[in-house]
Amino acid sequence: MAGAWDAFVSCLFREITLQLVVIVWAILFIFCGIPLYMCCIAIPVVIGLILFTTYGSYFNKSNELAIRGGNSMCWVAEIYKPLVHNGLTRGLEIDQFYSDVPNVDSKELNKMRRKVVGTISCKNHLMLENSGWIYRLAVCPRYPFREIAEQLIIRVLENAYDNQLLTIETATSECDEAIREVYLKLGFTLRLVYHKQIIGNTLKIMKSQLGIDPFEWHQNREQINVELQ
Repeated sequence: MAGAWDAFVSCLFREITLQLVVIVWAILFIFCGIPLYMCCIAIPVVIGLILFTTYGSYFNKSNELAIRGGNSMCWVAEIYKPLVHNGLTRGLEIDQFYSDVPNVDSKELNKMRRKVVGTISCKNHLMLENSGWIYRLAVCPRYPFREIAEQLIIRVLENAYDNQLLTIETATSECDEAIREVYLKLGFTLRLVYHKQIIGNTLKIMKSQLGIDPFEWHQNREQINVELQ
């Protein structure tokens, strides 16, 4: 659901929005007998329709991903906070750990509360043998997206390399510009561009399929890390 709002804003500035306003305006005036100057209610009606359709599409997709079976693995990014914390990060020293188990005394960790701030999953590719597909990448809006997303994707690539997967692929929409930039910085390449239907052939959204070879990524990892810094 992270990109639902961006998709809604993108749909508002498409030709279909103006066409729907004109159609609803004409229906209210011709068939309902509403005065012409009051037919302006067609504008909020169309906006509400697009909002409902967009969020409904994302909600159905998220449910589909949640209940879909198959072998998959999931990683999360966690933040450890003091039990009593005012939510302000200014003036605090933050230590970052990019391993599964932080190199910190367990007694100190027990004095803190954990919160999941990011998640990512990888499942078997439906079309390619011995390959993976990244999905469910999400980061809490209150925390830096790029930094957390990079480490989550890197963790998936490390697992793919350890398990000798041939390729890792994923898909992003035109509204997920920030996510696509992170993938491209890590070495993903554009493999396919296609349009996904939202409302028949009338309203479509462009999607990009990205992929990377875990072995090539591992060989060029040091160079990629320098570019990220």
